[in-house]
Amino acid sequence: MRIQLIEQDPALLGALKEACQNDYFRSEACSKMRSLEDTIGRVARTDSTVLIVGETGTGKELAARQVHRISERGDKPIVTVNCAAIPETLIESELFGYEKGAFTGATANRLGLIEAADGGTLFLDEIGELPLAAQARLLRFIQEGEIRRIGSVTSKNVDVRLICATHRDLAERATRGEFREDLFYRIDVLRLDIPPLREREGDIVDMANWFIERQAAKLGVPTKPLSEQSRDALAAHDWPGNVRELQNVIERGLVMSHGPKLHITLSATAVSQTTQQSPNDPAVEEVSVEDTGGELSLEDYFQRFVLQHQDAMNETELAQKLGISRKCLWERRQRFGIPRQKQKSA
Repeated sequence: MRIQLIEQDPALLGALKEACQNDYFRSEACSKMRSLEDTIGRVARTDSTVLIVGETGTGKELAARQVHRISERGDKPIVTVNCAAIPETLIESELFGYEKGAFTGATANRLGLIEAADGGTLFLDEIGELPLAAQARLLRFIQEGEIRRIGSVTSKNVDVRLICATHRDLAERATRGEFREDLFYRIDVLRLDIPPLREREGDIVDMANWFIERQAAKLGVPTKPLSEQSRDALAAHDWPGNVRELQNVIERGLVMSHGPKLHITLSATAVSQTTQQSPNDPAVEEVSVEDTGGELSLEDYFQRFVLQHQDAMNETELAQKLGISRKCLWERRQRFGIPRQKQKSA
């Protein structure tokens, strides 16, 4: 379950500040990112609800954290919730909390995540996946500024700044009855459009260099400059996985590399990797991401495993068997077009 409460911890807040002040929002090359940085600054000066839209992996959560950090609520908690990663049967109790005895298993009062964000910011990631019943309760919270725990007869006023994010077209989902139209207009007050990496003009190589330094420090390996061929390959790649894909490519390259330079070759399939020396530069280490032909790739294995076992396992069990998080499982379902099955009881 993707739930995180940022408390008043100096080390954690310092790491958050470093992440939000990195080159992701401080591009001199990309006019779209300069415009986004300016918009974030203006949005942060208000308490209005924000809707962040963009493809998976573009940095929507990072943008939300930046808005919170530079706002007047920056010294208060930010609570982030991935709506797609919480089982439908638990979403309302997680958001609103419950009273002891409200249902079987409710042996004590439980603080909801909205109430936990009182005074700070609530970030609802992938709000387009929120069940309709929970949408109705969320709408009342936005309209009245109050919540009521499950099983309680009284309501409580809360002071929470709401930031939502989605990669979906919520207006289209509203016309199909999959998202409440009144809720859409309530959350679509101030909008941040995060551009995909392929539209960020001259940013890709600069970001790759930033990731090389950051990932090298994290992995405890020396930094290595990109070869000219690698820079051209990175700039030409379509980046369907956006910033997350770039980060993973750099991390794989640093782990597999032995030469003084990092040489990366990307293919359209990007399903496996091998290492070899470039014939034109024996001192350069090549990390090649190419099709494996007749071998079963990790993506093929993932798709087959999910399709074969999703009727017998719930999302938590599938994620555990695959060795990934529920959020990662959901993101890969989106990428490969595998519809999410109705949640089963664990």
